[in-house]
Amino acid sequence: MVLIGDVRAANAGDWLADRACRRCDVEIDLIDLAAACLPDVRPDVRPEVVPTPPAVRDLAPWLASGDGFVVVVPERSPGSLSNVIAWYGREWRGKPVAFAGGGCDRLVRRLRPVFADAHTVTVPGVARVPADVDRMLDQLVWWARPLRETRVTTPYPL
Repeated sequence: MVLIGDVRAANAGDWLADRACRRCDVEIDLIDLAAACLPDVRPDVRPEVVPTPPAVRDLAPWLASGDGFVVVVPERSPGSLSNVIAWYGREWRGKPVAFAGGGCDRLVRRLRPVFADAHTVTVPGVARVPADVDRMLDQLVWWARPLRETRVTTPYPL
C-alpha cells in the first residue's frame, strides 16, 4: 500500500505506485492522505465521549488489509500523515513500513520512532525516487511475507 503523505508528494507517489504495479510480487493500493479528510481531533479522547468519525471508519479497512506500507514523505510533516499514525493502532501492528521521497531525511528520522510505537517494523533508509525504489520494495516484501504469515497464525500480543 502506498500512502501519499502530502499533496507535494503526489507525483512521486503516483510514479512509485506505477513502478510497483509492474512487479508480480505486490498488489498496490494508492491512498492520498490529504483526500482521506481525517479529522484533526486526536484519538486520545475516549470513543464513548467522541465517536469515531466516518472518515476514520472508512479508511480503517484499507489500512487493515495492507501487508506493508510505503509512505511517500514530503520535505516537511503534513498534518494528514500525523493523523493517520495517530488514528490507527491495530491497523499498523506487525507490519513493515518503508519511506520514499527526496529531501525528507529529517522527517523520516522523526517518523521512525512514531511508527515503532505503533508496533511496525521500518525498512532502513529512504528510497530516493527513482534510484532506490526497487531495493526498497524488495526489502518491504521480504518483511511483509513472514509478518503476514505470523499475523494469520499468531495474534499480535497487546
